[in-house]
Amino acid sequence: MTDRNFDGIAARFKKNIYGNAKGELRLALCWRELADKLPALGDGQVLSVWDAGGGLGQMSIRLAAQGHTVLLNDISAEMLDVARSDAAQAGLTSQLNIRHAAIQELTAQQCNQQAFDLVLCHAVLEWVADPEQVIEALVAGMRPGAHLSLMFYNLNALILSNMAKGNLYKLRDRDFAGHPGGLTPPSPRQPQQIITFLQQAGLEVVAKRGIRLVYDLMPRAVRAERSLDDVLALEWQYGADEPFWSLGRYVHLLCRLPE
Repeated sequence: MTDRNFDGIAARFKKNIYGNAKGELRLALCWRELADKLPALGDGQVLSVWDAGGGLGQMSIRLAAQGHTVLLNDISAEMLDVARSDAAQAGLTSQLNIRHAAIQELTAQQCNQQAFDLVLCHAVLEWVADPEQVIEALVAGMRPGAHLSLMFYNLNALILSNMAKGNLYKLRDRDFAGHPGGLTPPSPRQPQQIITFLQQAGLEVVAKRGIRLVYDLMPRAVRAERSLDDVLALEWQYGADEPFWSLGRYVHLLCRLPE
């Protein structure tokens, strides 16, 4: 397996992933978690932020709009073109440093001085060949006391979904990878394994939250009848509780590099 590049399907990715309720919930919950746990984001401080593998740049642009300086990188030039256009339209070009490079390469080039106050890595680990190597690269870009916001596609949720659907052969064979070339991630990650990687890299996990727990457990016909605001409220209510944080379609972990 090689790290996935979305060149050639950036428009399809934007439409299918973010042009619907699933994408709205994912972005809204991640943003609320950061705002709730990191008050420095909104109190007038200027933070140095690395949006690692940030693709279309939604989080980068929102952070730049709050006055923070942001480095956005991705291996997809096509997705970065979309981010660059959206940033220019929002008048935020001067606050965004956009780099066409892999996370691992960028760390070697300019992130080894532990310069960043906050590192984001959302929906990346499920598309890479070596998640542990990526985590080590992220930590190399953090200053002591900095935070890492890490979100990944959750193997637990995929197993639960296949149980509910009666996909017995998939469960027997543990065949949960998406089709090559599709938009279903090929390598869903087991939360405890990722937490182990984070701890081995010197990070402490300070908050855990399941993303899209309620929404993804509802039948499609029921989803259409429910208010997105009501679903979002319930996602927030239950998402950080045991055992629900480990059952969301995605898991968000907020980590800190000790001083």
